[in-house]
Amino acid sequence: MSGFNGVTKNANGNKYQAKIYIDRKAKCIGSSYDTAKQAAKAYDKEAIKLRRPFSKLNYPKKTPVGYTPIQQSLLSRNTVGYRGVNKIGKKKFRARINLDGKLQYIGAYETAKEAAIAYDRAVLKANKSTTLLNFPGMVHNLDVEPKRKKYKRSSTGYRGVVQLSSGRFFSKIYINAKSKTIGTFETAIQAALAYDQAAIKKGKQKSKLNFPDGLPIIQKSGIKYV
Repeated sequence: MSGFNGVTKNANGNKYQAKIYIDRKAKCIGSSYDTAKQAAKAYDKEAIKLRRPFSKLNYPKKTPVGYTPIQQSLLSRNTVGYRGVNKIGKKKFRARINLDGKLQYIGAYETAKEAAIAYDRAVLKANKSTTLLNFPGMVHNLDVEPKRKKYKRSSTGYRGVVQLSSGRFFSKIYINAKSKTIGTFETAIQAALAYDQAAIKKGKQKSKLNFPDGLPIIQKSGIKYV
């Protein structure tokens, strides 16, 4: 290990080589160098021509004035059109980010753009490369969270609850973009209660519950909150 991007020792171990990958193909830069620093500078010179991100340079502080890296392209399997965003269900979009090798979920949003903005804010908060941003020209106030649109409840009036053609009520919850069936119930309130209990077990936020002020206990006389 040389300690520099794009720099390795040659087979004899007495010289250093610099190479850079372009479209997954290695390109050698020069022949060999006496020191790792010389090879690192040669690598940076080539990387700057290709407008690589600062995180890929050995000496990012020595880039030319006004240097602007090219935004990293999206993966070919990305069908949403925004980095860090995937679709869940039919009408929701989820934002997530990889930090130190661990995938962290940011939240679910009504539109892909809202999720993309949330991802960008997470990138900036984590001090990651700005080449990862969906909207590099957008200015964010990281001290103030943007207002979220209120969740649109289903026709039953409860989150995670739909009415079946039989008249009974079906409850389900999404965990990591996968739908998990909770059960079928006689009333919408019973189905909503079951949803909340499942949501609490999965660590969902209080604002994501049907009854954030307390779970209702269904009694003959009506609903009692605890």
